[in-house]
Amino acid sequence: MSSAFHFQLLCAHLHQALREASHPLADARLVPLPDKGLAHDHVRLVDTGVLARVPKQSQMGLAARDNLSYQRACFERASASGHTPRLHGWLAPSDHLPRGALLVEEIIGRSALLPQDLGAIADAMAAWHRLPLPAEAVRAPLLNADDPLRALVTEIETQAAHLPSAALDASVSHAIHSQLAQLRSLCEQGDRPARRLIAFDGHPGNFLVRADGSAVLVDLEK
Repeated sequence: MSSAFHFQLLCAHLHQALREASHPLADARLVPLPDKGLAHDHVRLVDTGVLARVPKQSQMGLAARDNLSYQRACFERASASGHTPRLHGWLAPSDHLPRGALLVEEIIGRSALLPQDLGAIADAMAAWHRLPLPAEAVRAPLLNADDPLRALVTEIETQAAHLPSAALDASVSHAIHSQLAQLRSLCEQGDRPARRLIAFDGHPGNFLVRADGSAVLVDLEK
């Protein structure tokens, strides 16, 4: 399927899903954004300040409804920081949109540039780290590991298993394994950092920088 036909079909299905939900933006003009990722299509609802975020898959291996619920929780809980898009609504999985869609604030800004925007990115991360955590009984569906530091080590080790096939420069491979060894050593100590809300995919490529210089994390899948 060509990308043009894919986007034409996507917009038709999104229009139908909005109409069947009697959504007030059902008649908005739809313009797909360039396809840049593996996990989502993004469609602008023109002149509304809203983007439709349509999952292509779950990178966490969740069923469609569970995946949408998880991402809803990500946006709902992080938005109080002022450094993530606001959630405006969602469309449940249906025949038209098998994985549903989130309707989120469209952030107007440019891609983050390094190293000049590192300070703004750090400020954004600090803002959601400062958010109060809900009571443990109501933290689901977001991940809430018994030992977050050890869970982080396990996650990295799972990905590091693919390093031998990556044909990395020896110095790069050494640096990665050295840092991982330090993390393992830290994990064996008794002390743990305070538990905080974090982003699993907070790399600079997932940030936009607004005209006022503030950074916004736009991908909150995990």
